[in-house]
Amino acid sequence: MTSEGARGGTPADGMALLAAQSRSARSAIFQSKLRPAVNPAYLVERPRLHALLDQAVAAPLTLVVAPAGSGKTSLLRSWAAASELPHAWLSLDETDRDPVQLWRGVLAALEGVAPGCAAGCADLLRLPGGLHEAVGVLLDDLESRAAGDAVLVLDDLQLVDEEESVATSLALFVQHLPSWLHVVIASRRAPRLPVHRLRARGQMGEVHFAELRFSYAEASTMLSRLVPTLAPELLDEVAARAGGWAASIQLAALAARSSHAQGDLFVPSHDGDHHYLEDYVWQEILPSEPPGLVDLLLATSVVDRIDPGLAQILASRPDAVDQLARAEARGLFLTRIEPSGAFEMHALVREVLRSLVAKRSPERLTQLHGWAAGWHEAHGQSVSALEHWLRAGRPREALRLLAAEVAALSDGGHESTIVRTLAAIPESVASGDLDATVELAWCHLLVDRRRFLEMVDFLGAWAGDGAQIDGTRSARLAVLESIAATLRGSWNDGAGLARAALDTLGDAWWLDPLGRSAWSLVARDLALDEQWDESSRTTRTAVAALTVTPEQRLALEGIRALGDALAGRPVDALRIVAGARGACEVDNLAVLRTELSLAEAAAHRELGDLGAAQPLLLELVEDETETTPYARLLACLELTYARIDSDDLDGAREAFGRAAEIVETDVSGAGSRAWLSRAGAGLALASGEVEEARWWAAQVEDGFWGPVCRARVLLATGETGLAGDTLKTAEPRSVRHRVLLDALSSRTTGDQAEAERLLLEAVRQAAAQDLVQTLASEGPDLVEAVERLAWRAPGSWLARLRRAAVPGAVGATAAAVAPLEPLTERELEVLRLLPSRLTLREIADELFISINTLKFHLKVIYRKLGVASRAEAAETARALTSLRRTAQASSTRRR
Repeated sequence: MTSEGARGGTPADGMALLAAQSRSARSAIFQSKLRPAVNPAYLVERPRLHALLDQAVAAPLTLVVAPAGSGKTSLLRSWAAASELPHAWLSLDETDRDPVQLWRGVLAALEGVAPGCAAGCADLLRLPGGLHEAVGVLLDDLESRAAGDAVLVLDDLQLVDEEESVATSLALFVQHLPSWLHVVIASRRAPRLPVHRLRARGQMGEVHFAELRFSYAEASTMLSRLVPTLAPELLDEVAARAGGWAASIQLAALAARSSHAQGDLFVPSHDGDHHYLEDYVWQEILPSEPPGLVDLLLATSVVDRIDPGLAQILASRPDAVDQLARAEARGLFLTRIEPSGAFEMHALVREVLRSLVAKRSPERLTQLHGWAAGWHEAHGQSVSALEHWLRAGRPREALRLLAAEVAALSDGGHESTIVRTLAAIPESVASGDLDATVELAWCHLLVDRRRFLEMVDFLGAWAGDGAQIDGTRSARLAVLESIAATLRGSWNDGAGLARAALDTLGDAWWLDPLGRSAWSLVARDLALDEQWDESSRTTRTAVAALTVTPEQRLALEGIRALGDALAGRPVDALRIVAGARGACEVDNLAVLRTELSLAEAAAHRELGDLGAAQPLLLELVEDETETTPYARLLACLELTYARIDSDDLDGAREAFGRAAEIVETDVSGAGSRAWLSRAGAGLALASGEVEEARWWAAQVEDGFWGPVCRARVLLATGETGLAGDTLKTAEPRSVRHRVLLDALSSRTTGDQAEAERLLLEAVRQAAAQDLVQTLASEGPDLVEAVERLAWRAPGSWLARLRRAAVPGAVGATAAAVAPLEPLTERELEVLRLLPSRLTLREIADELFISINTLKFHLKVIYRKLGVASRAEAAETARALTSLRRTAQASSTRRR
């Protein structure tokens, strides 16, 4: 039963869910790849090989390795049909070189023998670096099943295992198979797996060409079925000369049938199989076929899967589908693979025909690839289209398409396709071509940030040399420069460039991928600058622009959540995170996922829940997503603040050191340096290093945080009047800023009534947005002042404040209280409420204890502190201010 069924659903519900998951996993793959085709009637049954396979599959892994045309697939088809073991089948093709595509196919195949196994790991495949984790989750799922023996067949592995990520993930998989699952791999060559290790351990069965070779009797039988009219003496001669190679037997039979050859057949040598087949196909088979049919086969050999519409384009004839069906009926290595009418040509024959076209008419080959590229592009098949544009010798078209689809390819988990395509585009494509250079830089953004930045610098120098650039091109270049500025930590500059570009592009901005990204930069600047406010005109305009397309509407949620978290609306931020989290797990939306995690961490910290915030921050600190270096920096700084709040100054210095390294080496812009300086000032103050704090505060070039940091230093040195004057120059941009400004200002005035008014206003706004840590981080004095106004603050918000981490509170406890005996956690909770205006009954209710239990605790507290009344105990509590429980992590877990 699934976990959903276990939580209260019926067994039928669980089975329905498994069935739905299985259908979902299998529907993403061509169904023809998940089942073996039916062997032709002329195929000879080979019981000896069936027995050999039965013995071999007792091992976890079985390799069937032999040259092309040796009958590997036919043998596996017939064996699978006859075997009593349940089996899953996956026919691999060139598209499976993409590891995400490959493992989608494996999951879809395994769903046939292990329903629901894809549920836990399918989403991980789309995440950067998530491939091996997904394989591990799959193995854990399979290991947990109490299943009978089953077989997974992977056919034509040689098409995909040259990709390093494919080879390593398959190696991980086959070395840790559950005892009930046996994998059979067919390949033309030894696969890139730890073959020697598995062989030495006795964990591998093997079938090679020597076993697959047709015996004389088997070859004669198959020939007699293929060519019933062939004279017996010729049949014997052909069988003897075929050398036991299945492909040569079939090709010889076709040649004999078509040309009535009666002897002197060329015998293939295994050193020159391809040359033999090429000559044979061209000289012996195709000449006997109608010219139109031959031309159709040559034209369609450039694609792996022949769609009816594509066949008409490639062959330039409306009856292409009928001709393909005719070729299938004549046994010309074509097979209908889908009800839609798509065909697949035998891979060996396709290679031969494609080679023939390349030799005899290279111009036609490039033209055919160009037509195929255009068709695949028009039908939304970008991966195939890119490959054909490159094979057509038109890398500029490949670059154009890649620039238009790079974001969608990345979101779909096809980063390897992006990298492979970029590697195949020669540098000459962009030489002297501004548009091509812009597109090339744009394509590097998601996969190679450093190369992107280098190209943007080059483009900027090009434009600066006086090159004549029209308005649209200038705007596109400005967008790239704005992205570069944001990546380097100058989001204010980046937003300014983006706005200028949008002004130039006008109403057509949404037609250009770069134009659409410009609005993301504007919105992200509002978020990172802590001025996100959807009641403001600027934010509303950005939101409206970013809801034009579905993909941008989704990406906006990450910016919106981060903006709310930083501006002081943590509950709203968590609500957005919860709503958008599922979407970024479905697709590989790396930027969205990172920004949501950062927003979630910042919101939890603001709510005083460090237990939830710190694991997220630690994960983000290690995240090196190409397009979000600012997120890693902010995570380091949020972790610094969290550790300062917890009085873990060594940990805070470590996190701050990592942040400083990021700024110095990667994100060195004005915005990031202001962030770093602000954190540096806070860390120095927490460490008692006032002069260092003063130096850091002087570096904060921000209209709000600059005055605030300098005022904090002045308050630390007792210069309250000067601190008040400094705060008057601060320019708040969000509710968080206004709360902090009022709270700090209340500490700078000598007028008690004015101080209380300012603090009450700060509490009112903070409670309205559940802002907790903003006040708690200002230290014990401020929190004590809030406690004195406790009767005027909402109870639920005050309870959060009392549980928040307050820097310096633990040290103050030890120095100020010096109890005769240690206070228990419960006694500390009671003590911290004594300075408030709550009655004893209200304190008991707050702590969920009876009034008699509270009185008992008070007697013990008075004895341990050496005091005689609540007033004296309250004075002690005020000296240490906001006491917090020592077991912070434990209380977080309980919440």
